[in-house]
Amino acid sequence: MTSRLERLRAALEERGLDALIVSRNEDQLWLVDFSGHADYDSVLLVSKNDARIVTDFRYTQAAAAQAPALRVIKIERGKFEIGEALRDFARENNLRVIGFEAQHVNVARFKQWQKGARQAGAKLKPVEDLVKNLRAVKDADEIEKIRRAVQLTDDAFAHFARAVHPGMTEKQGAWLIESYFREHGAEGNAFDPIVASGPNAALPHAVPTDRAIQLGEPLTIDIGARMDGYNADMTRTIILGHTTEKFNEIYGIVLKAQKAVEKRARVGMKGKQIDRLARRVIEKAGYGDNFGHGLGHGVGRVVHEFPRAGKLNKDVMLPGMLLTVEPGIYIPDWGGVRIEDLIVFRDDGIEILTRATKDPLVRVEPS
Repeated sequence: MTSRLERLRAALEERGLDALIVSRNEDQLWLVDFSGHADYDSVLLVSKNDARIVTDFRYTQAAAAQAPALRVIKIERGKFEIGEALRDFARENNLRVIGFEAQHVNVARFKQWQKGARQAGAKLKPVEDLVKNLRAVKDADEIEKIRRAVQLTDDAFAHFARAVHPGMTEKQGAWLIESYFREHGAEGNAFDPIVASGPNAALPHAVPTDRAIQLGEPLTIDIGARMDGYNADMTRTIILGHTTEKFNEIYGIVLKAQKAVEKRARVGMKGKQIDRLARRVIEKAGYGDNFGHGLGHGVGRVVHEFPRAGKLNKDVMLPGMLLTVEPGIYIPDWGGVRIEDLIVFRDDGIEILTRATKDPLVRVEPS
């Protein structure tokens, strides 16, 4: 915890900030292990020599237990709110410029915080993704937690592939995966599972429906387990019973694009360069217009983190960063193919965490 706070304090000094209001739950978790609350009723205040949690009655006990080294300030709606706590924090630490992550704060909260800061002679300064950028580089413990989540995700996919059959609905398939996660130690899903069959597989973020899975059509499964506060993310596209010429063509192109990335991606490359490795393969095959999203994103406390890899992303890959490698081709009225692995950047190359099979054919016993 201490080392992460010190990294943040160094970043504050670089930006000319005396302190930061940390309002996102995942940032509080990463910095001080406090679970906070998703509606931002809890904040973490960090300055050069002070760090305190500001929360209400519901979370004061949790804060004291999870971050015992920090002072916990209790707020009460209508009597003593975050603005007042910020005022006292600024006065006690003689603060003049206090940062806040503007894209995650609504106008009402900003006005309350601004009033408190002004009462202490301080001003608020918007910043973007300061803690999120620090979180992008994972330490060994974080990577091991993610590795366990990936392993469970691989196991859940294998379970699904053994159980799936013609006539099973997409919703039933999604529940099969969700229940497997819970029964085998997961805290829950990293995100709602995607089980998309036939034409629905042409939707990159399809929602499972009552559509029955059928033989000989693409079936995309995009899933991730959450364990120890960290997430996994993987996608496989399979086909039941028999393949088709078109499926083999599209699947082969997407797999080739993914292999191109996993062979050549290295520390020091920008996200757009890595994206280009896959996009070039798909464009050369004539399906460039059918690959409309970026190649990938980081994964950690939340399932979409830095770094990013897309056409325009300039994020530079550093050792300890994770990235999904998920090229796809989507064809309306037919379906789609996406194959996704999670990789770690190392000094000497990359490590592929995802181990689930990429053999797309699921054999079906005659009924």
